Amino acid sequence: MGYRKVVLVTNSSYSPDADDLLISLLGNGTKLICIVGIDSAIWEEVLDELAVGDGSHVYSVTTTSHPDELESEVIDFAE
Repeated sequence: MGYRKVVLVTNSSYSPDADDLLISLLGNGTKLICIVGIDSAIWEEVLDELAVGDGSHVYSVTTTSHPDELESEVIDFAE
């Protein structure tokens, strides 16, 4: 069973090297992924694209990005 909610703290700009991690979160059935940190909006955009893929298997997930918030605020939001 996967995680229901994840707060992803990004310490660097998005790189395709992170796709395996993002796909694993989707594949584990995570329902909410909140992203905070560096380039959080870009990370969210990529995650949304991965969730839809080519349309043959769409993951049901809610994503949010929080570029100007503290980690603690995002954790509170996710709870």
